[in-house]
Amino acid sequence: MTLRRLMVLIPVALVALAVLSLAWPSFQASVRYLPVERGIKEYYKTGEIPTDRLPVLIRFAGEAIAHQEHYRFHDGLSTLHVLRAMDYKTPALERRDAYVAAMTEAEQSLQQAPANPATWLRLASVRWILHEEPETIVDAWKMSVFTGRIHPPLFPKRAEIGLAYHGYMDEEGKAMLRDQLLLAWRLRPSQLMQVVAKRDRDLRISRPLLAASDPVALSEMEAWLEKRRR
Repeated sequence: MTLRRLMVLIPVALVALAVLSLAWPSFQASVRYLPVERGIKEYYKTGEIPTDRLPVLIRFAGEAIAHQEHYRFHDGLSTLHVLRAMDYKTPALERRDAYVAAMTEAEQSLQQAPANPATWLRLASVRWILHEEPETIVDAWKMSVFTGRIHPPLFPKRAEIGLAYHGYMDEEGKAMLRDQLLLAWRLRPSQLMQVVAKRDRDLRISRPLLAASDPVALSEMEAWLEKRRR
């Protein structure tokens, strides 16, 4: 190999090594996070909390974050902490700590990627469970709507939190709640009415919101509730 060719190859090799060294932490983080991603997807598919694997999955998500700070890893870890808090095998005294950890990780994720409606809604839900200040719950709820107004899987939980905290909303928040109730009625009526039957069975909150904007929808909801009472 001639000296000239060697002088060309050395810088190329150095650049390749530099690129590899920069990419290596990202690669390690992605590999470590793969089981976490699969576990969360399986939960959403089956609805079954992976009780026996939760501690390992939580550790893997933490190791992924140690390799690389990324909103997706924090979001996954937040979800795992929520599952741990919900898991019947988790001691009662440890559940609050799990919810606090879920809230912290959701906040970390949103600092890096604020346009995530599901994470905002999870944050609102966890703050509700932890009895945080109502304004912080409403703020997170509104951000969930701002960042993804039409997101059918989120409609039921949005309706539940919105109805529960209607009294703390300004006019903008109430307009958003009206919008979400109507969208849910059109796209997820059965799930919405399960929430309404629990949170607003006499339509004390929903009626003033819907009477002027969509009286037909209100009438249909009243008929649904009346049929349920029989």
